[in-house]
Amino acid sequence: MFDFREALDSFKPINLEMVEERSGKLPENISEAIKLFNKALEDIRFKSEDMAIIALKKAISLHPVFYEAMNLLGVCYAMTGREDAAKAAFQKVIDADDSSIKAMEYMKKLQPQSDEDIDTGVPKKRIKKGEKKKSNLVLLLEKALKREDKKLYYLKYVVGFVAGILVTSFIWYMVPTGKSLFSFDKIETIDKNPELEEKINVLNERIEKLELDLRERNDENLKLMDSFQAYKEWMTRLNEAAREYNNGNYIQSADLLFNAQENEVPEELYEYYRNLWDEVRLEAAEALYNEANKIYNNNRNKDPEVYKQALEKYETCLLYIENDRVSYKSSLYYQAGKAAARCDEKDRAVELFELIVNEYPNSSMSSYAINRLNELRAGREIGGS
Repeated sequence: MFDFREALDSFKPINLEMVEERSGKLPENISEAIKLFNKALEDIRFKSEDMAIIALKKAISLHPVFYEAMNLLGVCYAMTGREDAAKAAFQKVIDADDSSIKAMEYMKKLQPQSDEDIDTGVPKKRIKKGEKKKSNLVLLLEKALKREDKKLYYLKYVVGFVAGILVTSFIWYMVPTGKSLFSFDKIETIDKNPELEEKINVLNERIEKLELDLRERNDENLKLMDSFQAYKEWMTRLNEAAREYNNGNYIQSADLLFNAQENEVPEELYEYYRNLWDEVRLEAAEALYNEANKIYNNNRNKDPEVYKQALEKYETCLLYIENDRVSYKSSLYYQAGKAAARCDEKDRAVELFELIVNEYPNSSMSSYAINRLNELRAGREIGGS
């Protein structure tokens, strides 16, 4: 039975800083692979095995002999029910590193077998009642360390010693006096082999091409990871914005969507984003307009800083409905113009009042806007509340 928790406990994060203090700066690919390995452990801790698998694959592509990452990848595959992929990962470690006991142990857990299936070569001994059954490893050690027959034991070494003397004597007899047992002729010049050099050049070109392909695939993997991360972040943001909208928190919902507009929306989510934004912004704009009016009207002391707070909300409201024809838009321009004039932003006030005159010339607000413009151009304080 594969105990995943026990297996995961054997994997510990690698302290990259400590490693580099002891052994010096690591190559960039190895350093990045270690960071991805540590990230995979963090992903597993938060139950994100699929994210861990992506990080481990990237780590192994950067450092192909990262056997600890291969073992962890195999465990992740096993945790997600992909036993064939897990076995393949462990087998790759076993094939590359005969001393990889951990991979062999995991492979054995994925392919359970009874003790009777394992041939140790040790004669089976009848177990007495109450005596613990010995493991196969113990039986193999007992056979290897068992004392040999005393006579044969000494005879074997005597024969070996005599044979060694005879072989040594024969060699000295065959080699003439004054001659070295081994001699080498010095080669003054080495003739170049054009055919061999051509083969070496072809191999070098193939190696360069393979390295280029590997770098391109690494870049593709990085782009894929970035795309997946962007998709995940946008999905979280859209779900949160929809939840705030459904709870009647229109301004908070609009903040989530509008403040993220500088980040490109993934193509698969754009239609969902566009539909949600069209619903949210109209409700949020009206809520902001009402809040700004409340701040403006409650400013009994005519504090310029309070008028500035109201102006900021009016301006955000205008951003949300920039191209829309809503019923209160002329009033919005007028209120925003008054707030701008009273917090010493006269140029913006003139611009807002002129928008009313140009876009709503026949409205009641147009005559008010003309009066405010005349007051500003004359250098007087604007009238009205």
